[in-house]
Amino acid sequence: MLLIFSFLAGCISEQAPPPESIPGPSIIEIEDIASSGSVFTVSDATGREVEIPKNISHILCSGPGCLRYLAYLQASEITLTNNPEERYVTRLAWLPYLVANPGLRDLPSIQAPLYPAQIQSLSPKPDLIVLMNSSGPYSPDDLSRMTNTPILVLKEGDLINAREDMNYSIRVLGLITGKGERASDVIRFFDKIIDNLKSRVSTIPEFQHKVAYIAGFSTGYSTGADSTASHYHPFDLIKVENAAEQTINGNNEVIQFSSEQIRKMNPDALFIDLSTLEKKETAMDDLERNQDFSKIGAIKNGEVYGVLPTRMYGESHEVVLMNAYGIGKVLYPNKFMDVDPKTMADYIFIYLYGEPIFEEVNKEFGNLAFSRIPVFM
Repeated sequence: MLLIFSFLAGCISEQAPPPESIPGPSIIEIEDIASSGSVFTVSDATGREVEIPKNISHILCSGPGCLRYLAYLQASEITLTNNPEERYVTRLAWLPYLVANPGLRDLPSIQAPLYPAQIQSLSPKPDLIVLMNSSGPYSPDDLSRMTNTPILVLKEGDLINAREDMNYSIRVLGLITGKGERASDVIRFFDKIIDNLKSRVSTIPEFQHKVAYIAGFSTGYSTGADSTASHYHPFDLIKVENAAEQTINGNNEVIQFSSEQIRKMNPDALFIDLSTLEKKETAMDDLERNQDFSKIGAIKNGEVYGVLPTRMYGESHEVVLMNAYGIGKVLYPNKFMDVDPKTMADYIFIYLYGEPIFEEVNKEFGNLAFSRIPVFM
């Protein structure tokens, strides 16, 4: 573990990119904004210029990503509310920031879309409302006027297609919470982990790219083996061909295939999103009971593995990276020879949340994450 930590610490600290090379507004611009007067002005995701007071004490978070980013910044104590998806999540391990900060689950929940009466009923009152990927019957300006509270609209973003949105949201939340330096460090941390992943597979020619299928993929509820992702970010990071993406042309996040269709894909390995464990008949049960699956070479050869859920309420960026290491270890063992995915998971958790919580997270998934799952046919 110490060797892995030392190796990756070196990768992350050496040759850190200058601020100008990171997507989003420069660090200098944000510091300039923060240094003037008792309020500062921020352009939000809708182009609105929002005046925000300094020394914010309480934030109302609405929508996926807000609490996660505050946890990355180690500033989650500033939040006043959670979302029902966080309060009533079946397993805390679906959202690792709740494992690291269990008190977040006990906060009052406010369901989106927001109404003035919901906000006015809170005590203490929020100093700022952050809307992430959410909308409602009132425009942000109208809601701000009706509640006498500044409202900032941000986008959650992701690690692949909307990285600028992700970086900008982290930077702005860092500014608001007085964690600007931490925000810059978090962005660099993600950059360096991604660089490490990509450098490992950079020399693999296209004809040697492996093909994989993600089974039981979900964005908020448990599903079976026929449910998958048209685009799966851990595959994208390490040159793994998504069997589902080869079969269809479309951008639907969750899609379903028949067992016969999956058999014809003939992937090199199947990876099971462990949110399926919440289902009465899991993806593993589907694989065992349907004879079509028994004809898939990967299942015959025991190439079935568990991975952590990535999109139960927004994208868990840290889990995307962890899964990429776990999948890479299986499909490109020579390129990931020096990596233990479970150790890497704790390395990422320690940096983002301040503690190694992989064992606690994995326990909620039957200790199946990054492990071979036997399928008995």
